[in-house]
Amino acid sequence: MTITLDIELVNSDLSNKKLTVPIDTTYENVLDILGINQETVLLLKDKKAVPIDGIAVPGNLTIMCIASQG
Repeated sequence: MTITLDIELVNSDLSNKKLTVPIDTTYENVLDILGINQETVLLLKDKKAVPIDGIAVPGNLTIMCIASQG
């Protein structure tokens, strides 16, 4: 089974994405799939920070870039 994430990328050159991943995928895995360094972003679910090792749940995920890309 899979879940779908609607990903909003804030302060990033990347565009917003829709991503389908297997159940039990962590947010760290999501960032790996997107090629985003986990040390440069904050993850927000319903305007609350989520842990990088937390299990992703369906719905909206905001990825806020907090470090310069170069």
